[in-house]
Amino acid sequence: MATEPYILLSDHFSDHLYPKEANIFHILLATMDKNWGLAVIILNWNNAVSTLECLSMISAWSGLKVEVIIVDNGSSEEDLSRLSGLNQGFALIKNKTNKGFAGGNNAGITFALEKGFSYIMLLNSDAMIQKQCIMKLLEYMNQDPIIGVLGPLIEEKGRVFAGGRNIGVYSNTRIPYKPENGDTAFREVDYVPGTVLLARGDAFRKAGLLDEEFFFSGEIADFCRRVRLSGLKCAVYQKCQAIHAPDNELTARETLYNYYTLRNRFLFVRNHFRYSKNIFILRWIAAGVMQILLARISGRRTRADALWLGLKDGISGRFGDRNDQFHR
Repeated sequence: MATEPYILLSDHFSDHLYPKEANIFHILLATMDKNWGLAVIILNWNNAVSTLECLSMISAWSGLKVEVIIVDNGSSEEDLSRLSGLNQGFALIKNKTNKGFAGGNNAGITFALEKGFSYIMLLNSDAMIQKQCIMKLLEYMNQDPIIGVLGPLIEEKGRVFAGGRNIGVYSNTRIPYKPENGDTAFREVDYVPGTVLLARGDAFRKAGLLDEEFFFSGEIADFCRRVRLSGLKCAVYQKCQAIHAPDNELTARETLYNYYTLRNRFLFVRNHFRYSKNIFILRWIAAGVMQILLARISGRRTRADALWLGLKDGISGRFGDRNDQFHR
């Protein structure tokens, strides 16, 4: 890891990487060693405790050169101060507002690309992965130039998953891992979860950054789809795994998670289903109505209301940040 901290303020993103916005970075402290090949991006939003635990894990990766980039997504001053006051070697990018999973990570990805990193890893602060697993991912990606995105198996709540399926078609997209299918080291998938995702810098240069219209949920599936269309593969390496221990905050699960998960199916279909778009829009309208009815019947009114908003916005094409609907 680097020996000096950085503090950066991010405003927008490079139009040559993703044409929607322009990019300005103000580097206030230090310079980066351009020879390091791996940048690890951690997104922080009012959860500095988890981010610090993730940093502690990374510090144990002795012998592996890593540049850590923490992107703060408009956290409270109290939470941000826990990170700003550290005298440790990482880049700290401060977004003035919450730009979602896509926009937050884009700030770090853009910075890493502009500094010439060959490999970029997105790492959730609530994920645990060993150095040996990361080295295996890097080793196999280096051996096969056609692999654009690679991830490990993900263990969550006692279950193990091997990537995901097309979110425009399937409701349950995560692929359960079956040991009898683990003889093959690699498994091509529709998308690699953003929990632990290793990508070539060239994958972002070819496919573009994460689409910020998704804001939260679905942006990785969309990115991997574009990577595959560019001629690169997305795969899971089945010989090592990471552990994901998400914070199951009930209110957020019932509102934001359900809203964006349903709404963004419509965005994904609009982006990628040229000839069957209308068929799959009808498919998600029917699925949304069914989910709303089941939530109402079971007395989960908060979930039903979030799904109803997601359905309306998905049909009408209102995408991007819609968090304000849940904080009135």
